[in-house]
Amino acid sequence: MKRVAVVVAIVGGLTALFLFGLLRGAPDRNVPSNLLNRQVPGFDLPVYERYLAEYGPRLDLADHAGRPMVINFWASWCGPCYAEAPHLEAAQRRYGEEVLFIGIQTQERDARAAGRAFIDRFDFTFPNVIDDDSRVSIAYGLFGVPETFFVRADGTLAYKHVGPVDAEVLTERVEALLR
Repeated sequence: MKRVAVVVAIVGGLTALFLFGLLRGAPDRNVPSNLLNRQVPGFDLPVYERYLAEYGPRLDLADHAGRPMVINFWASWCGPCYAEAPHLEAAQRRYGEEVLFIGIQTQERDARAAGRAFIDRFDFTFPNVIDDDSRVSIAYGLFGVPETFFVRADGTLAYKHVGPVDAEVLTERVEALLR
């Protein structure tokens, strides 16, 4: 009888903990970044074929200095990346003349064919590059995917968003970059 009570107490405690986490809502989006208000790391990465005409075979961040940027890290196997993709494309279409949007496919296990399919599915008009060895992801202190970095025109990080961005977050943060 005592064992049953112990098992019930343990199962009840774990259930309560699970429900607390579930009902708590979205995970903390304020994951600190050592880059906040500092220069973001530069990179020179290969672009996907559909962007060759406009950007050439590689996108060098230094070539776009002086322009605010939204840098989004994604992977084709990432469910939340699918949720945010239409919002990123809509924001690109709205702000693309003033702000450079860049998508970075990260993590070596993400095959290029799957990346192409992801880009094509959402008809991304902004450049997407490939971080096969995750060096750029590491330099940016990536916690996971998706993550989005909002970079001021002076190259410093204004804000880092962990998890999928939505239209509200994009509008609020891009408008702040433009002020």
